[in-house]
Amino acid sequence: MNLNQLKALDALEQTGSFSGAADRLGLTQPAVSIQLRKLQDQHGVKLFWRCGRHLEFSSLGKELVLKARKILGLIDDFEESLTSAGELRNGRLTIGLSCHYLVMELLAVFMERYPGIQVKAKIGDSINLVEDVIACRLDLAEITGVAPDDRLVNFTYSDQSIVLFISMDHPWARRPSIEAAELNGRQMVARHAGSMTRQIFNQRLNRRDIHPQVVMELDSWEAMKEAVAAGIGFGIALEDEYIHDPRLTGVRITDLDLSARQFVVCLPEFEHLRPIQAFFDVVREIKSDRSRLFSKTAANTFPQPVERLSSPACRTAGPLYP
Repeated sequence: MNLNQLKALDALEQTGSFSGAADRLGLTQPAVSIQLRKLQDQHGVKLFWRCGRHLEFSSLGKELVLKARKILGLIDDFEESLTSAGELRNGRLTIGLSCHYLVMELLAVFMERYPGIQVKAKIGDSINLVEDVIACRLDLAEITGVAPDDRLVNFTYSDQSIVLFISMDHPWARRPSIEAAELNGRQMVARHAGSMTRQIFNQRLNRRDIHPQVVMELDSWEAMKEAVAAGIGFGIALEDEYIHDPRLTGVRITDLDLSARQFVVCLPEFEHLRPIQAFFDVVREIKSDRSRLFSKTAANTFPQPVERLSSPACRTAGPLYP
């Protein structure tokens, strides 16, 4: 077994074809085929097979792909340590974002501090991002949850509350708060079922046997905001996630715990890789002074009832949720 075989196995799984793997590695297709045939023949195993035009990996093949990526990641870090002579002058970092509005300034600080590090970001649901981290498709992920994932290194950088937002014409717009029971049967515009914020919200309501009527499911935050502004139903968001919109206002639920947490996570094996260490250092610094991370939302308190939002000055004062 050699590193070229590990690279070929990783590239084949990533691209799904021998030609794609060859292009990624800068080799000929026969060279990739020979490397992988030798790897299987040396140990008398079958790691993948053809299914029509597609490749299907065996259980062992999938397991070895994950291990190969970990080995290659460690080797990349070893080489980076040698070539950079103690400085992060080059390299890459792949990160998943579940609430990208909350962490863009964090990324900006990291990229300004380490301009040689190429950052690739992916936006997705927390559950899928965790699986991407475990599968070594991402170095790090920012996720929403209520408790740490014991499979990963977890750094808590923000405690949040889930809040409702509604159109200015909604009957609740003139009230600072409501009780949870009032949500029963009310029309709700929701993110799709994979949204962790929605899952936490549903779990807390289910304990009280409270069931809003989901009349629309949307994949994007912006689409959900437009639907709420049109009066289709109420929406939910993390309080620091929502950016000011004069068509909308917010309302708190007084008798229901809707707390959630934001974590940055990585695999234990990768915790000490230098780009990941550097990113965690930035997160720690920003957590100690959250005004740097949430400078666009820190200056305002939760919105008052609509009577207090009638003047142009109030409507343009800034974000709704601190």
